[in-house]
Amino acid sequence: MQAWVGEYNVMGKKLVAAALAASLLAAASPASAAQYMINFSTNQALFGANQTGNATIVTSDTLTTSPLNLMGYAITSISGLLNGSVITGLSGFQGSNNFYYTSGSFVDGSGLGFTTAGGTSASLYFASSAQRYQLTTTSPFSSGYVTATSSIAAVPEPATWAMMIGGFALAGVAMRRRKMQVSFARSIQIV
Repeated sequence: MQAWVGEYNVMGKKLVAAALAASLLAAASPASAAQYMINFSTNQALFGANQTGNATIVTSDTLTTSPLNLMGYAITSISGLLNGSVITGLSGFQGSNNFYYTSGSFVDGSGLGFTTAGGTSASLYFASSAQRYQLTTTSPFSSGYVTATSSIAAVPEPATWAMMIGGFALAGVAMRRRKMQVSFARSIQIV
């Protein structure tokens, strides 16, 4: 019985060391990308009909200089809806540079370009002369000022997952060790 308890202690220490190493490795790794939610709807149509939509964008994790010499994150993918039509991907419509900014306006004057399954091309950009966002689309042609909001999507980073898994492993080892100590104590009293 004593030999088995010794083997258990070695196994428990190895498990704790492995969980700790995984947590530290994940914490040292940078996040691969960030996700942001964007909601927009026309509040003043200039041409055509009102537009409404929402999108989830994914950005690179590297802060870089945009073509407009602003520090931002390159948008790498987009999904969502525009007037009920599925957004299928990014585009360079109207010269969109597809950069996201975490301070000031979340897109610049070049904006965020995307296409939909219904054949619409769109550009959401910051109209600096009017100090507000504007959305322009084709098929059908429409342009107007929009109310647009952006927020970070709640996506746990790898370090968070690793620490949570490591915590469960440590809790499991502690529970098993306590159970083993109680079992070993009972076997000593019986003999």
